[in-house]
Amino acid sequence: MAYKYDALVFIGRFQPLHFGHTAVINEALKIAEEVIMIGGASFAARSTRTPFTFEERKRMIRSVYPGFEADHSLSRVKIVPVPDYPYDENKWVASIQTAVMGAIKFHPGPLNIGLIGHQKDHTSYYLKLFPMWGNEGVANYLGLNATDVRDELLAEYGYRENFAALPGTVNDIVRDITERTNAAEFAVLRQEQAMVNAYKKSWEAAPFPPTFVTTDTVVIQSGHILLVKRGAAPGKGLWALPGGFLNQNETLLDGALRELKEETKIKVPLPVLRGSIKGQHTFDYPRRSARGRTITTAFYIDLGFDTKLPKVTGADDAEKAFWVSFRELDRAKFFEDHFHIINHFLNIG
Repeated sequence: MAYKYDALVFIGRFQPLHFGHTAVINEALKIAEEVIMIGGASFAARSTRTPFTFEERKRMIRSVYPGFEADHSLSRVKIVPVPDYPYDENKWVASIQTAVMGAIKFHPGPLNIGLIGHQKDHTSYYLKLFPMWGNEGVANYLGLNATDVRDELLAEYGYRENFAALPGTVNDIVRDITERTNAAEFAVLRQEQAMVNAYKKSWEAAPFPPTFVTTDTVVIQSGHILLVKRGAAPGKGLWALPGGFLNQNETLLDGALRELKEETKIKVPLPVLRGSIKGQHTFDYPRRSARGRTITTAFYIDLGFDTKLPKVTGADDAEKAFWVSFRELDRAKFFEDHFHIINHFLNIG
């Protein structure tokens, strides 16, 4: 059979896989020899927005497309992991290009590749970022979206019945993950969702949607970076940069240094910290925080090289403060976009 495309690329988070996704895949299989699914937000910590790991999402796809299980290399439906790069679009595009070329079946001569998806909202802008590929638009199937499914899944009462938006096998897998194998983690996510819902509700009476301002600090010395372990929701237990909300009576720098001192008790005088600032940058990805529109400015502080790292102690909102080597940084342990903030200054991956 002659297909219009050698491969169609379907970019999404698939959190979780629902009938809207399978409708796109099924349409793609009619006109493409294979479908390469890009599992976005891979290698990230579990959160209310990304509750399922890449392996769990792959398991969902295998359950719907059995041939995927038999032989990944020959299957017509494949999924490959790609991390998010909210502040480096070029790196994100390059990662997808590399992932697709690594997954696609070998063909002699030039490849005919296309993107498939639907223009559901502002989040679908990526369909225009690959001009070298064709573009196949599809209608949104019954208005389904994963956000509604996640909201129901992470409701306080927990998982109680099958979701009509999910294929039967995916329902079984979601139930197994959320109620059995990872029940404790999802109990925490439900608590976080309840906290976020209450937080947003408290601002409903505001005349305009609120925009919050925070500060963070990226402090390095001798190949190590200063981090905290979050002591409360959201992101309880995750690694984060020292930081917090800006007070009404302080500058961005004053707020950043105050939060740094409060959360880490770092044994470095304020004049030295001020004199060691090597840069600053504002991070404004609109969906960087589940709590709402939150813009942060991070200050990059390089304390140079020394055989002894300054003493730190977790306090205030931080359960723990600690130094970690650049080599040990793991994006899957970080809160929200903090790994990407670090990467902006250190270019580590």
